[in-house]
Amino acid sequence: MLRTDGEPRTGLVGLRWLLLGAVWLAACNSAPRTIENNVSFKGKLSEYALFKGNMPELLPADGVVPIQIGSSLFTDYAEKQRLLKIPDGQKMVIQGDGLPSFPDGTLLAKTFYYSKSGKGTRLIVETRLLLYSGGKWNAATYRWNEAQTDAELLVEGATVPVYFEDRYGKYRHLEYKIPAQNDCGTCHRSGNELVPLGPQMRNLNIAINVGGENVNQLAYLMQRGVLAQADITGIASLPDYKDSSLALAPRARAYLEMNCAHCHREAGSAAGTSLDLSFNTPFEKTGMGYNKENMVIRMSTMGEYHMPKIGTTTPDEEGVRLIRDYIKGLAD
Repeated sequence: MLRTDGEPRTGLVGLRWLLLGAVWLAACNSAPRTIENNVSFKGKLSEYALFKGNMPELLPADGVVPIQIGSSLFTDYAEKQRLLKIPDGQKMVIQGDGLPSFPDGTLLAKTFYYSKSGKGTRLIVETRLLLYSGGKWNAATYRWNEAQTDAELLVEGATVPVYFEDRYGKYRHLEYKIPAQNDCGTCHRSGNELVPLGPQMRNLNIAINVGGENVNQLAYLMQRGVLAQADITGIASLPDYKDSSLALAPRARAYLEMNCAHCHREAGSAAGTSLDLSFNTPFEKTGMGYNKENMVIRMSTMGEYHMPKIGTTTPDEEGVRLIRDYIKGLAD
């Protein structure tokens, strides 16, 4: 066992870590009930007409709106394009700071890619879809082909070798894992249904650049006709955890919200653990005071005890540093 500084753990502290790890592993690895789709997804991504022109250019088609979020999930240093497609004549409706009310037929698409791949060009790996139909969210994953001309529906998942340069100029190699369809419920589960995670109002309430001008994204979505008109002055904003000019505590809580709280929350797949890492949960009710040492170890050490449970094959070095710095400042 390792301490956060990399030295072996011994004695009662090491035993406590081992027992905590066993409890967490049992709770987090318990197989949730499968959430079945109630739609049949199309065999190829191109059939959804999300892009115009050459597909690998990832240019949104008319009626497809790109969206950005303030804080995002770490996925092996992949970059992501997020698209929103709302049926004609329909609109999302704001319901406080969380997820809006989505009209039936809403399609959310997230494409994972690496700008600087080992081949010297952008490498698009996968696109994940969430389709709201019949009052229920349905999930599917598509793997892009080697020619980068289209993507095919996956059921069992896949492993893709990736060579890339990260945003710090470091060259990396990893075996990127595209999740199986049944894996979607691990993170997107809320009770007995699937839900989106990123497009909460507080995570969309950010300034974005449109045509060279900075505009509020919620106002832009209203202007595009996909979000119903509403007063947004009372909508909170989730901090950007990558913004080092912000205070440490809200940055760390935003990171935990987007990378851990999808499971570690009241209705998540890890609700049986002693942690609730939702951004709005008061600190004294999060369980971090008791679990803080274990949290850093679980995030920084790969293997069966690693967290997040799926979606990464390498630790998030910057994220681990952020949480370690935050935890150092917490009272014992």
